[in-house]
Amino acid sequence: MARLAGVPAKTLRYYEEIGLISPSGRTEAGYRIYGRRELEQIEFVRRAKLMGLSLEQIRALVGAAQEGLPGGVLRHLEGLLEQKLEETERRLEDLHAFRESLLGYRERVATAEARDLCRCSERGEEEFCGCVTAATEWVELPDLRVVRENGKERPSIGKGERCGCRPPASGEVV
Repeated sequence: MARLAGVPAKTLRYYEEIGLISPSGRTEAGYRIYGRRELEQIEFVRRAKLMGLSLEQIRALVGAAQEGLPGGVLRHLEGLLEQKLEETERRLEDLHAFRESLLGYRERVATAEARDLCRCSERGEEEFCGCVTAATEWVELPDLRVVRENGKERPSIGKGERCGCRPPASGEVV
């Protein structure tokens, strides 16, 4: 079946484990028995993955298909594709903004030497290269944020504040 479906046997077992397919039976030796229906289900899953759907979303589609409601799969699929399109539009906007940032960085790097931004030869022993900082100095870095601490949401950490994710070192001012 794995060869016919074009997927590894491990994938078939995983799909069975998460409820995307189920063999029609087993032999006396315990081998799974698959039929045409299961082959079509695997094809269904592979094509849904081409649309960028997650396995969880595909499982919901498989469930709708098994319910056999007229148009149920298509309505559900339409909603999922609408979500994917909205997500893709947001990603495209983010990528466009990122591209614009990269163009700005590249411009600053291209003119860094002429503008005497590289001061690596002047740095002290305890300093590190500032070239990347010079190319991005106009960018405001986000505050450090601890998303979860001991199962609780935490606010952003301001300058000079500790995140609380480790005990203070001996002699460290808190």
